[in-house]
Amino acid sequence: MIEISNEIPFLWRLSPESSDGYCSVALVIPHTSESDIQDLTIETGILSLSSGNSSSETEEVLEWNQDDISLFLALINQRQAHGRQTHPKTLRVDLADPEVIEIIHIVAAAGFGVAFTSQGLLKESQGLAPLQKSEIGALASLDTICGFIGCVVVDLEDEDVVCVLLNDIFGGTEDSFESIHRHDLLLVNKRDLLNPEFAEDCQRPLDAILH
Repeated sequence: MIEISNEIPFLWRLSPESSDGYCSVALVIPHTSESDIQDLTIETGILSLSSGNSSSETEEVLEWNQDDISLFLALINQRQAHGRQTHPKTLRVDLADPEVIEIIHIVAAAGFGVAFTSQGLLKESQGLAPLQKSEIGALASLDTICGFIGCVVVDLEDEDVVCVLLNDIFGGTEDSFESIHRHDLLLVNKRDLLNPEFAEDCQRPLDAILH
């Protein structure tokens, strides 16, 4: 358990993963005390494509930017809104909690992933209850060729939305096969975003049909 009162003391560590320029992304929480305790490292499983040949050969450490911090706080506050933790100036984060680890994965994916196009992966969502409020960190559902899946909104620009998938999408034909995995980024339109309950039930909620 750590307490955050002012700045988010998190770093990203990019480590060379392959010869084709990919780096693995890990969260690093440095210890500020003078003790011999090592920094805490959490591997995310997210891969980042290096922007240059030299940077893919050596390890690189980056500070969290404002987008990382805003998304992390939005997801943590959203999760804790259902609990009893009410400390406006101090945020307590349990880094052993699987839900917190999932949030870290989502933030890493948003910062280092490359968005796939949703063409051919989504169904027409006419008649289904849309997401009421599109904002960074919002949970939503997508009606895909594999059924309803969950996602998290991580970027918005006009009608375009980038979201992190919470489930895999598999589909296509013998000539064209698509496979989009959990924590991949998908570029969709605002009208594609549905209430998160669709994905939670894995079927269309009976009371969410628009007339």
